Amino acid sequence: MGERVLNGFFAMPARKTKTNEGENRQQLLQMMTTEHLVLGTARAATIQEANQRANLFLTSVSSATIALAFVAQVTRMGLPFMLFSLILLPCLYFIGLVTFVRAVQVAIEDMVHARGMARIRHCYTEFAPSMARYLVHSTHDNQTALLADVGLKPRPWQAFAGTAGMVNVVNGAIAGVFAGVMLKVVVGSTVSLAVTVGILAFAVSNWCLWQHHRRSWASAEHKLKVLFPNVPDSDGKARIG
Repeated sequence: MGERVLNGFFAMPARKTKTNEGENRQQLLQMMTTEHLVLGTARAATIQEANQRANLFLTSVSSATIALAFVAQVTRMGLPFMLFSLILLPCLYFIGLVTFVRAVQVAIEDMVHARGMARIRHCYTEFAPSMARYLVHSTHDNQTALLADVGLKPRPWQAFAGTAGMVNVVNGAIAGVFAGVMLKVVVGSTVSLAVTVGILAFAVSNWCLWQHHRRSWASAEHKLKVLFPNVPDSDGKARIG
């Protein structure tokens, strides 16, 4: 029957065992390929959402600026213009705030998806080590490797280069204008004092939102375990492939 008896038990034929291992290997590669496709689709969806939210926010800011210009022209920047600004600017700041928070969440989701894809590429190289030199993107799932993958290095100001950072700066400008107008209406201060308070509000808003961005990102990285970190080469540079 093609089977051997070993210590009273039937032993599986070597050929059948090899066949099963090959089938399992093929199934695993198919599952990994499917997961890689799912993660790529998820990354595209997160990027699209971030762009749509940023476009909505910037469109709202542009429309509000045009409305303020018309009101300022009609009222000659009198008290009705000040009151209209005090009503409109907080609404804009709220839109910017929720856009910023969601943009940070989307960026973290994209980071998680990118690390998942890096792990799958690492699995490919385990099955076929010779293909490692043909891969453009990194097979390591730590943050340094993923940044080096696109030619970047960890920088404190890198957070301002993304969608969330852009929204943060624009939102800070809205906060500064609101603070200046509020001071002008309530206290009747000079323009120089209103500008100074506006700059201070701009800086405080940017710093607070940047701290939220930094802490959220650090918390996400702490929870996400690194399985395949990159290893420095002999010259001290990190390998990303």
